Amino acid sequence: MLIIPVIDLMGGKVVHARGGQRDQYQPIKSQLTSSVYPNAVIKQLLTWFPFPTIYIADLDAIDRGKIDKSFYLQLNKLFPQLTIWLDVGVRYSPDWQAWNDIPNIKPVVGSESLEDIEVLTMLQQTDFILSLDFKHDRLLGKYDLFQHIELWPETLIVMNLDVVGANDGPDIQLLEQIKTIMPEASIYAAGGVRGKSDLVDLQDSQVKGALIASALHRGELSVETIRQLMK
Repeated sequence: MLIIPVIDLMGGKVVHARGGQRDQYQPIKSQLTSSVYPNAVIKQLLTWFPFPTIYIADLDAIDRGKIDKSFYLQLNKLFPQLTIWLDVGVRYSPDWQAWNDIPNIKPVVGSESLEDIEVLTMLQQTDFILSLDFKHDRLLGKYDLFQHIELWPETLIVMNLDVVGANDGPDIQLLEQIKTIMPEASIYAAGGVRGKSDLVDLQDSQVKGALIASALHRGELSVETIRQLMK
């Protein structure tokens, strides 16, 4: 099982995401780091445990199209061994073309942001990730992606924004629904993980991995637990 720490960026700081209400996000308070600045947070996370992959949601880019490419070039120099799953709110095909020359970054296309279904066609020959973003029991986005399953990649994030940061547990039912639709996909759960028991439940459900923030920063997961689950 792959455990992927989540870094939500807003205004140059790492924030605590909860319920998708971005105007209410506050800088993180963490047992793993005293900093709210991304370079330091990532460094201290990797010192605590050598995660091979992190996920970054750049909320300034997603919400306002404000993108700082130099920051990600710097991240690559600081952490050359790290794979970054990056959501910058890709809307149209040119949005990703500005990023494809940065090593070790995998594009995440979120249904919430997608404006042009041709983005998925363009990325068919690349190792991209599709995030199916749900809120209030519906898929966010302009397109009914369930009518274009042939364009889905092998790697899917299933994100229920209602449970993000809510400490209510992952949405197992939603994950099972997506698995039924695309059983051959590698599915990663996003939102709701409270600790080891939730991760074991996800593992038993044949989920490939989990994106986690709150449980890490609250100290609900030990290094030994993560090591055992990631064997």
